[in-house]
Amino acid sequence: MRVLIAYLTMIALLLSAPLYAQKKKGAGDTEAQKHYLEEAALGGLQFRCIGPALTSGRISDFAVHPDNRAVYYVATSSGGVWKTE
Repeated sequence: MRVLIAYLTMIALLLSAPLYAQKKKGAGDTEAQKHYLEEAALGGLQFRCIGPALTSGRISDFAVHPDNRAVYYVATSSGGVWKTE
């Protein structure tokens, strides 16, 4: 029983440690510093067209014809089914 209590206490201390490691709001950061950090981190990035928002190209399923191994079907996540001939 004492070992169980010791383990639970140790786990509770380890899980609560990140709560105290967080920086408190207003602990020296000014708006100018925040703006400078955002510019330094994101300043080189620009918006660009990367295509449609619907993600395609992912394969959901793959099946081989049982009688003809040269024919197989591929199902994609965007809803398409492809067949080889």
